[in-house]
Amino acid sequence: MNRIWALAVNTSREAIRDRVLYSILFFAVGVLVLSLAVREITIGDQATVVRSVAQGSIDLFGSIIAMFLGVSLVYKEIDRKTVYTILSKPIPRWMFVLGKYLGLVLTLAIEVALLVALYTVLMLLQQSMPPGVVYLSMVTLMAELMLLTAWATLFSTFSTPTTAAAFTLAVFVIGHLADDIWLFGNQAQSEAMQTAARVLYWALPNFELFSLRVEAVHNRPVPWSRMWGALAYGAAYTTAVLSLAMAVFSRRDLK
Repeated sequence: MNRIWALAVNTSREAIRDRVLYSILFFAVGVLVLSLAVREITIGDQATVVRSVAQGSIDLFGSIIAMFLGVSLVYKEIDRKTVYTILSKPIPRWMFVLGKYLGLVLTLAIEVALLVALYTVLMLLQQSMPPGVVYLSMVTLMAELMLLTAWATLFSTFSTPTTAAAFTLAVFVIGHLADDIWLFGNQAQSEAMQTAARVLYWALPNFELFSLRVEAVHNRPVPWSRMWGALAYGAAYTTAVLSLAMAVFSRRDLK
């Protein structure tokens, strides 16, 4: 456990020092601040507009950070030859992957927490405390980002960052269109199209299960059954994908 934690902390420290990460965060902070300017020129429910822009920006930039960090997770270590030094110690390959993954999750949690804290401060300065459902939506967002990072980690174990980024982006897009794909499959005339749509729906994650954006924006209650269902789905799916990533890397020839 200590070795996994050491890997996680070192990975998180390395990720936080990345300049590209700061560029992404800079744009995220900029969008959050601009949401207040949008409020001033909006006719209607201004609080809803601010929550909508802020919620969308945190979701979007959180996903970008997850993909950016995850796709080069293993490749960087192999490219810099540091993986050989790490694995020469009593650290099995599965532990290496798990430690690196947890380090990215720790980094994501810090970044999301910073954005949520900034969002809260901006809301307090302009209006009032954001409703509690906003913070519940951040919990499910973290579950989504953990699953997305697991996919990025899987792809990074056997491909280059460019290829891993393309695969991860495809999973991200399809995952957010899962309900539409299911509907398309039910309406398709071709049996082959129906089968393909169903395979995509069941094989890839449904990221919309984690989305509480509408509830957060309009301050609607969230049934606890939905909340726990989404978290359980995320935990099970993330465990499966991460286990596959560890298995793939354990069998990879690093020579």
